[in-house]
Amino acid sequence: MFFSVIATSWRICLFRAGPQDYPASNQAVAHAVMLALAVHVVQFQLSLPVFAAIVQAIVAVLVMWSFTTAVLTMRKKPERVPQTVSALLVTNAIFSLLLVPFLIPMLPAMEQATQNPDAQIDVPALSLIGTLGLSLWSLAVSIWIYRNALESRSGLAILAAVGMAAVVYIIAGGVGTMLVPQGS
Repeated sequence: MFFSVIATSWRICLFRAGPQDYPASNQAVAHAVMLALAVHVVQFQLSLPVFAAIVQAIVAVLVMWSFTTAVLTMRKKPERVPQTVSALLVTNAIFSLLLVPFLIPMLPAMEQATQNPDAQIDVPALSLIGTLGLSLWSLAVSIWIYRNALESRSGLAILAAVGMAAVVYIIAGGVGTMLVPQGS
């Protein structure tokens, strides 16, 4: 089951499958949630203490699930929530893993920026280009997933994907920031 979820997710990343191609089982949803939590903890721990990274990962998954449930319920397609959220969680986890090698070289610059916001900071160009490229690809995949799940035109799918990204960033990022001890 786990490998089926990964294989389907990769096909979704290549725009060759949609959330409807996910196994419609509780086990597939559990695999998606656990994988997303594990990957997000690893990614968030690059810049946060362990406890804050764990809480931020849990909040990110809950926000993604809640947002997607709300969107699909408003469009009268609540039965599609498990497969759609699973697709979003695992594809997002794939992109998060792909981002790690580009984020690591940026960490010293990010730390320097938080300590001295006025400092001139040099960020490796390859890291910026890789991060931007993977982020845009990830957004395109989220749009693809919402477009399939909603059976809608691109406009609504773009709004849903950008809205979800913004809500996850604001809420999960805010929670992670609140949990970081002052002065660290």
